[in-house]
Amino acid sequence: MNTPNIRFYAKMVNTTPKGNKTPKYTIKAQAGFYPPMEQLRGRDGLVSMNLMEKLKEGDNVPSMRLQAKNSLNFTGLKEYFEDGKLSGFAYGYPLDKPNYSKDKKPNPFYEYKGDGYLFKLYQDEKDPTNLIPTCIELLVLEGAKVLISSYCKQLKMGGFDEALQALRKQAQREVFYNNM
Repeated sequence: MNTPNIRFYAKMVNTTPKGNKTPKYTIKAQAGFYPPMEQLRGRDGLVSMNLMEKLKEGDNVPSMRLQAKNSLNFTGLKEYFEDGKLSGFAYGYPLDKPNYSKDKKPNPFYEYKGDGYLFKLYQDEKDPTNLIPTCIELLVLEGAKVLISSYCKQLKMGGFDEALQALRKQAQREVFYNNM
């Protein structure tokens, strides 16, 4: 299997305000540039997403999803739950339609609809009963939608460990909005 080009890396940290029930994750470190992400910046200059339960029932619908600015369904988190347990890994991909919502808002990811997303999710080590991840790492793989489930298996087996280590170091040197 060919190694895909990694377009973008982001580390999203749980920034859920006290009292909110919906977990919120904000990009605190990134490496690379992924143009559609720029359209997800909030008034604070940051990109944040909410971790939401699935909208509808169905065998092919992931149990969890990430929702971005303007209620854009960024992606479902496929394979996040396996055999009733958290796997710590997931994959997804962008919506492949030019518009979303009943208001027909333009989909900023349409031009990148062939990309695939890999996720590494970290649970609270101090409280194993807490099912809400403390941190989510995102890898955007160029044109990898058709093979993304295989790449997720590769991620689980450590196949992206070296790339992740390099991206984490690079991300620490990136310049961010609002002095993150």
